[in-house]
Amino acid sequence: MIGILDILILLFDFVISIWNAYASGYNIGLLRDSDDGTFKKIASYSGLGLAFAGMVYVLIVVLSFLAYFFDYAAEDTVTFVLSLDFLVLGVLIIGFGFVIAIQSIIIATQRRDFRSILTALYNGFAEILDIASYVSGFKEAMQTAGGNKKGEGNAIVIIIVAVLIGFFVIFAAYKHGYNKARRE
Repeated sequence: MIGILDILILLFDFVISIWNAYASGYNIGLLRDSDDGTFKKIASYSGLGLAFAGMVYVLIVVLSFLAYFFDYAAEDTVTFVLSLDFLVLGVLIIGFGFVIAIQSIIIATQRRDFRSILTALYNGFAEILDIASYVSGFKEAMQTAGGNKKGEGNAIVIIIVAVLIGFFVIFAAYKHGYNKARRE
């Protein structure tokens, strides 16, 4: 089942996703009328994509366990949903995270301050861990997702609810950051 460390990681990912949405909104707001480089805009939108993927990932895990706890979904359904979550959103997290890691390395080499270097190290380390986790769990998740078709209706409801909640939370954080940048 799920342990204390798992809960702490989910909470951390939830908070980081909201922060990424806010920061991306702020950056997009600042870059809106700017002729600054295309890569900065790509990185800002990648941050927003990472925020959404991370948020939905966390929500699917939480909603799956709640659905199981309240007898809405069987264990097979939860396993199926979590495997899909891992496979689909894992790729998005790695892809968007790669762009963010590159951007943070560029910023660290330009600024050469402690905070920028620490951020680049964190993003690089997180990207390596995400890739390692994905590679090590890919085969099992693929077999589970491909071989389990029970409870697909419940699985789809869990996923749709997670996507909708994720969209509204991320949009609110993004809009808050965007509006703050536009006021400055």
